[in-house]
Amino acid sequence: MLSKHEKFTAAVPVWAEGRHREMNLSLVFTLKAGFRRGKKYELALTASSVYMAFCGDDFLGVGPARCGHGFYRVDRIGIDPFAADGGADTVNKELRIIVAGYNVNSFAYLDMPAFLCAELMEDGRVIGRTAPGDAADNIFEARVYTRRIQKIQRYSFQRAFAEAYDFRRKSDESDIVRLATAEAGTFLERGVPAADFSPVYPASILCRGRAEYREIAESDRITDRVICEPRDNFKCYSLSKLEVNTAWEAQGITTEPYPEGPAPFGAVNIRSGEFAVIDMGAEYTGMMAIDVETDREADIYVLESEILTGDRPDGVDFRRLGDSDLVKWTLPAGKHSLLSFEPYSFRYAKIVVFGAAVKVSSFFVRRYSFGKIDRPAPEGLSPKLRRIYDAAVETFRQNAVDIYMDCPSRERAGWLCDSFFTSRTEKCLTGESRIERNFLENFLLPDSFEFLPEGMLPMCYPSDHNDCTFIPSWAMWYVVELKEYFDRTGDSELISFAKKKIYALIDYFKRFINEFGLLEKLESWVFVEWSRANQLVQDVNFPLNFLYARVLKDAGTLYSDEKLVAQGEKLLKTAAAMSFTGKFFCDNALRRGDRLVLSGECTECCQYYALYFGAADETTHPELFNIMVNEFGPDRASKGLYPEIAPANAFIGNYLRLDWLMRTGRKDKVFENIEGYFYGMAERTGTLWEHMQDVASCNHGFASHVAVWLNDNN
Repeated sequence: MLSKHEKFTAAVPVWAEGRHREMNLSLVFTLKAGFRRGKKYELALTASSVYMAFCGDDFLGVGPARCGHGFYRVDRIGIDPFAADGGADTVNKELRIIVAGYNVNSFAYLDMPAFLCAELMEDGRVIGRTAPGDAADNIFEARVYTRRIQKIQRYSFQRAFAEAYDFRRKSDESDIVRLATAEAGTFLERGVPAADFSPVYPASILCRGRAEYREIAESDRITDRVICEPRDNFKCYSLSKLEVNTAWEAQGITTEPYPEGPAPFGAVNIRSGEFAVIDMGAEYTGMMAIDVETDREADIYVLESEILTGDRPDGVDFRRLGDSDLVKWTLPAGKHSLLSFEPYSFRYAKIVVFGAAVKVSSFFVRRYSFGKIDRPAPEGLSPKLRRIYDAAVETFRQNAVDIYMDCPSRERAGWLCDSFFTSRTEKCLTGESRIERNFLENFLLPDSFEFLPEGMLPMCYPSDHNDCTFIPSWAMWYVVELKEYFDRTGDSELISFAKKKIYALIDYFKRFINEFGLLEKLESWVFVEWSRANQLVQDVNFPLNFLYARVLKDAGTLYSDEKLVAQGEKLLKTAAAMSFTGKFFCDNALRRGDRLVLSGECTECCQYYALYFGAADETTHPELFNIMVNEFGPDRASKGLYPEIAPANAFIGNYLRLDWLMRTGRKDKVFENIEGYFYGMAERTGTLWEHMQDVASCNHGFASHVAVWLNDNN
């Protein structure tokens, strides 16, 4: 164990009696507390799955930092109840903690029983706590959060549930639940910096217009792997039991813009059957906050997207990523301050209103991101490179809160390989590796992973992979990152803690070693990158053999195992010799009896794997080296060069290219490529993307690595 253990002085983990495994059940825990000026107050808490905490009207935070199965990180939040209360010596306020127990398999949260454990401290003395049984003095009371609709469709395959609220529902005594001691595991320190929850306000109202709703015929309703019936490896509510399906409702909404153009953002009146599109000016991640007023019952839908689809200002496609990117509120007459529970990532938000006119007096995104980066941009960057640098920093902030995430939108998942690149960004921008330490440690905490073969690591974590899918090459990247982490930090304690799992992983791969010493017929999701290269993964994939050679050498170096180092060097030489065609490296070889026959296909990505992992260099393969430096890059296709070589994509081919070029001292070439690859991204969303095109996430953690190259002063 590496992270320090945390202990609560008096609090006990609790949940609604008999309901700890109920899907998408939200409870509101409240505690009325008296605060005295001059005293120090701290709220310590952790939960499963997620909490959001308030003191009176003051937002305190969201958490906890995610951890491995059976482990929970504890947040300690300082409270200043007098910040806006004049000169009073005492003040009474209500602590309110909303906890969602999702209890479904996902990539974003673990499928673990729901609970809250919390205590309020005054100068180190407990003055409020969670405890089982009926409510009593200094004990949190809990009610079902009936306003949040429980039986709703999943948000995405990778995340839990979509959000919809009915504010006509009022909490009463019947909603109070009896609390019972809940199952929890080991409590650990948070370990990572507190998140930034500051507000970000819109840049403009992009357009307004008419909105119409027509119910979609049952035969035309969206159905996919998310909006579906529950199955053995995917937990959700049956479609017939849903209280609402906001995806089907939003599918029936059509809009038509008025001819008026953009306007500065300000209070806006939206009548029933109208909409307004808000432009944040760039993509941000956080909870949507809206202050509204209506004189009659109204339905408000907020649909959001990273980009506009098509050439219309109302082209906010809530299904662009295959998700349910929207929140619905049903409101009675009155003033309401609305806040989504989950974070969303978007530039554009379309507010659609039905039922009655609504005045939107305020709209903002309450950030959920890493704090402000103090490191200034490098001097001497061109305006375009400066804009790319700022986009890289923003991309890091939105994808590095408690763990490294692939994206803050459809998944919020801690993917390996992505993390190899993001970890360098953290060290570059902050001078520390605190998030990386948590991230790597999470994989080491459980003794085993229920749905994976012995020795294999999850492709992303903390997550549950009930369909038994894993990416063998992503587990390899764990070892490569671990070696770099040690080089960055000298943290021998973590390296020692990882040894058992690293050797178990190497033992797993032994079953795939063929007579030539190469990995052959790897199982599950064999992944190279998002390009033609990923269709050439069998039977022997040479890029992954180049990678595995590095794994063996890095593991051997970490654990002073010369045998592993020698095995890695031998594998690299064998794979290089067998895959080189005389001009390019071939991606794969096919099994033909006792022979391996090259497929004849050579991709751009394969060349970068070879060059990056040492199968070729300027002295051993000078022609290839020169071609890849000078004739490949962002403008190769426009020049019509080497059309027979399938192009690489952003991840990870182009990143290997840029890192290899920087390593060989070609900084000017790297900066030129960066401008060609990334300026269009920075201009459109202020973040950097998963692919070279806008077909997927426009905000991906690994892409922040561009800041590392731009900070290279060598």
